This record gives sequence, structure tokens and C-alpha cells, in this order.
Amino acid sequence: MTQDTMPHTQPGMHSPICGTSDLRNEEHAQAYSPRRFFDQLLATDAPVVLDVGAHRGESIRYFKSIYPNSQLYSFEPDPQNFAALEDVAAQFGSKAVCVALGENEEISPYYRQGISHLGGLLPINADSSDSLGYARQASNEQIAVSKTTLDNACAELGISHVHILKIDVQGFERQVLEGATALLRHTDCAVIEIGLYDFYGRTTSFVEVVNLMHAAGFSLWDIAKLSKNPKSLRTDWIEVVYRKDSV
Repeated sequence: MTQDTMPHTQPGMHSPICGTSDLRNEEHAQAYSPRRFFDQLLATDAPVVLDVGAHRGESIRYFKSIYPNSQLYSFEPDPQNFAALEDVAAQFGSKAVCVALGENEEISPYYRQGISHLGGLLPINADSSDSLGYARQASNEQIAVSKTTLDNACAELGISHVHILKIDVQGFERQVLEGATALLRHTDCAVIEIGLYDFYGRTTSFVEVVNLMHAAGFSLWDIAKLSKNPKSLRTDWIEVVYRKDSV
């Protein structure tokens, strides 16, 4: 195969990216901006954004950079992360709530990790095929946190309509969606990170998210991000974007 006919590949990858013979991916990179992307999904420049699994406020900074007039509600159960999140929320005039979200209300175990963004309601699987060695370093320090549903949390906060629902909960996506059946009827779009391998054991599958979102009246809009595993050569996780069919 000559250089001219060699399939275009991702940097460092051997699998070809489809559709690059006409430079579509290069053109996409030049045309893309977060504001332009979300403007296709929303009919407002002041969206209400729910940040589920807010960690230390990274999404507050991100969405405020896109939509300065956005109204954010951030949910984070780990008190250590929440202390940093609360500072960022105060800086941007946003609301932060120290609670876990899932399918029911209860006191739940939370597994804190040395790498703070890896903590969650599921323990890390020490036998995972993780290529970075994080699984072997898992501390799985267990603490107790309060858990509620997104429907109940939004009712308490007086939130009746959501423009962007962002979910990054380390394998707990299905449970969060199951606790948001009422809210999803009044949500325009959702950005959901889904793990595809065994880092947290058997967690939410892509099919489960597809079925839940389809039942709620959403269609897949984009696979916005993905992470490749150099050990297994599989995709570790993807970030999917869903759009309400009626929007």
C-alpha cells in the first residue's frame, strides 16, 4: 500500500478512521466549537445544566465558558471533592449539593480512591484489564454517603426543566437514569459517560443506556469522546450525547 492510499489513522493508532479520504474529520476539527455543538441541541443561551458526578467543578468552568448565563446545579457525594466543588460553585454563582444520585433514597457506600475522580458508588475491580495500572492501586476506601434520586433532588430544588443533563458516575449510569424518569420528560439533551469494560466490575452497558434513553424519548445525537485501551485494544469508555426527539 502506497503512502497516498494508506488509510488515515488516529495518532498512535493502527485502526483507520472512516470517512477521512475526503478530509471530513479535519474539516470537522476546524469547524467544531463547544458553543456551536450545543447550539444545535438547545433553543436558549441560558441553559439549566445538571452536573451529576461533579467532582471538583470542572464542568462548571466548562459550561460557564460556553454559556456565561447558564444556571448550573452540581451533585457530588464525596465530602473531600465537594469542598473544592463548593468553592468553584460560589465563584460562578452556581448551586452545589453534597449527595449521591441513583435509583432510590438510602445511605449508600461510596468508594474513595487515591485518584479522586475515580471514586464512586461502585468499588474498582482489582482484576480489571485496565492498562494504566490504576486498578492495582485502588484503595476502595469505603465511606457512607446520602443517596437520593434525581427526580427527588430536582423537586426539592424547584427544577422543572433541564436543558443539559451531564452524567459521569463511574459505572452507575443506569441507576441514575432509573431515578430520573420524571425529569427526563422535561430534559432537552443528555451527555453521558459510559464505561465499556470491567474497571468497576459489571457496570452499565451501552445497550442499557440506549434502552432507557429510547424509552424516555431520546435519540443518539453523537459519540463525542472515546478512550482507547492499548492493552486490550478495546474502547474503554465513550461519552454519548442524546437529544430529545421533540426538541
